[in-house]
Amino acid sequence: MRKKILSFLFLFCFFGNQTEIQANEITIGIALGFTGPTESIVPSMTSSAELAISEANSSKIFLNDKEKIKLIKIDTMCDKSQIKSINNTINKNNIIAIIGAACPGISEGILLGSANERNIPMISPSATTPLLSILDEKNLFFRTTPSSNRDGEVLAKITKDKGIKRIAVAFQDTNYGKELERNFKKTLNDSNVEITVSVPIKINKTDLSNEVSVLAAAGGDAVAIFIEIDQDGERLIKSILDSGAFEKFILSDRMINETTEKKFGKLINNSFGIIPGSNTKNINSFYKIAKKNNVDTSGPFVGESYDAAAIFILALQEKNFKSGNNLSKSIMSVSNSPGTKIYPGEIIKGLKLLKKGKKIDYEGATNVEFDVNGDAFGTFLEKEVSRGKFRTRQQR
Repeated sequence: MRKKILSFLFLFCFFGNQTEIQANEITIGIALGFTGPTESIVPSMTSSAELAISEANSSKIFLNDKEKIKLIKIDTMCDKSQIKSINNTINKNNIIAIIGAACPGISEGILLGSANERNIPMISPSATTPLLSILDEKNLFFRTTPSSNRDGEVLAKITKDKGIKRIAVAFQDTNYGKELERNFKKTLNDSNVEITVSVPIKINKTDLSNEVSVLAAAGGDAVAIFIEIDQDGERLIKSILDSGAFEKFILSDRMINETTEKKFGKLINNSFGIIPGSNTKNINSFYKIAKKNNVDTSGPFVGESYDAAAIFILALQEKNFKSGNNLSKSIMSVSNSPGTKIYPGEIIKGLKLLKKGKKIDYEGATNVEFDVNGDAFGTFLEKEVSRGKFRTRQQR
């Protein structure tokens, strides 16, 4: 009988402790396309965010070591038909902050759905459409990557600097592709660069031969491709190369990764493009930390994902020690000057300063500074294919 009582007490204590552990978890969602058109870049983005969270969870100072962050992966598939299911997952898991999404339509669906309903802030490492800032009436949406107003402008300036006079353009028939194409053309209108044709590419169209024929007939010194590499971008490059119409490509950020380099690098020498990023000591420090933790930094939005997670961590710390702040207000506070600069790998330093009531200015891997809309001004790296490899030329 005594053994039964002891066994009962042991089980009671065990399950009681388990309940307490669960109650002390703060749940953050990472809503990205783990399957679908962005699946090749998402694993590195996720590993980068997890790296920041592990810094906080092992710090013994995050919220006085009484809370741990649990990261829940939400596969958006970059498919707008999944919006209802995504919002249900966010609500069911009591998620209090969202890293993501990667695709503009999904970000919009979350922002206008569960985020607005429950006042959940979002920080996207990769959604570039300016529309999201316009729709954000409750100051819940932030991004650590610049909007497409900026990347189209920067890519156009690089194109002009390289002396290219005539360009054909192929763009994905989505908000991402259309906005990038529009801003690219708008900047080139003030120069002597001619757009010979601009062709929309329908997602997952079986046969791209007609679009390639239109591009080839229009001609140009180069062809600009503003598409997801995993969503028709790869097929389009192959079809254009097979046609012999172009040898030089101007690539948007989502076309620059290991897939493009591995499959086409030696065939598209002297092609170029941009990805968000910098070559400052901030990003170099991040690369060292990432390499040590086996995080691949070759693709886009990796530093931006680390920064998104770090900002949430620091904002939660400030909110806890500064009564009256909501999380959105704390996000702006910890990310902008004035304050002690916080760099990659210094999350614990930031947590300690916030606990003491000190002001911090998180710069992170990508020199974060939010404007009044929660948009990052950002910098870009000019990439050029040389000897079959993407190589960084300069920061823009």
